[in-house]
Amino acid sequence: MIYVSGALSMWGDRMWHFAISVFLIELYGRNLLLTAIFGLVVAGSVLLLGALIGDWVDRNPRNKVAHASLLVQNISVTVCSIVLMLVFLYKQWIESIWDGWLTVVCYTVVIILADVANLASTALTIAIQRDWIVVITGYNRGHLAGMNATMRRIDQVTNILAPLAVGQVMTLASNVIGCGFILGWNLVSLIVEFIFLSRVYRIVPALSVKPPTPEDEEGVTRSVLNLKEITNLPLCFGRFRWLLSTCKDGWRAYYRQDVFLAGMGLAFLYTTVLGFDCITTGYAYTQGISGSLLSLLMGVSAITGLMGTVMFTKLRKAYGLVNTGIIS
Repeated sequence: MIYVSGALSMWGDRMWHFAISVFLIELYGRNLLLTAIFGLVVAGSVLLLGALIGDWVDRNPRNKVAHASLLVQNISVTVCSIVLMLVFLYKQWIESIWDGWLTVVCYTVVIILADVANLASTALTIAIQRDWIVVITGYNRGHLAGMNATMRRIDQVTNILAPLAVGQVMTLASNVIGCGFILGWNLVSLIVEFIFLSRVYRIVPALSVKPPTPEDEEGVTRSVLNLKEITNLPLCFGRFRWLLSTCKDGWRAYYRQDVFLAGMGLAFLYTTVLGFDCITTGYAYTQGISGSLLSLLMGVSAITGLMGTVMFTKLRKAYGLVNTGIIS
């Protein structure tokens, strides 16, 4: 059930990330400006709010986190799809209102909703792939590695098929029908994922208990001190200070980890790779590559990622985890 719900969620994410890049290009006259703004907003919001999202996941019961993230993600994509459909259908009429400012409002709403959906997807990924799976495998590192590899394999398979499916719909039909296709998928996926995650939560009793961490006592003491200071401030300033404190604690916890340097190395690795992100997809689309062919090329690239998940399990058994990382 975890694999099925994960596959549905990943399929929706892959379709949406591919389609939104093409939609933004179409909306702005085959110009990369909207796509670039979208990429900046999405990356920047995760960078700034990542610690707050992680803190929220840690503080709340697992089932509430999963359900809330799922609802926010799917509802945001659904509403965004509806807005896009209206803009595509009535673009000329919308551009004539408020000297074109209504168009800017629509673009802003689309980007904000897409960003909210991405943040909710991030929260869901953290909750399921970094927490639920660890508990389900009973903290067994071998089982955990196998389950993570399987989830990654599912992700790569959906990366092959999902853009291909929505790309064909957008090319053979229209952008409006493409939006409708994504909208329908999200509504069906929401129901199935909600039921499956609820079922898993009931099957695994350990998920209902969050064990205390070694930092809890220190964290509680610090929180009490912070609250004493914050209560002396106006509500808005107190809330803002608490948010800044949470972000600072999150980054401090990150650089104190034993794997901090390895994580930085992985981050630098990503700066050397030209991936199929929204900018690359948008640029290729402006150069005359059809949505159908572009989705097919994305599928070809995902096949190499799928091969990597297969190689990981074999290399780990043969050479160990550290050597596998160095080889990779």
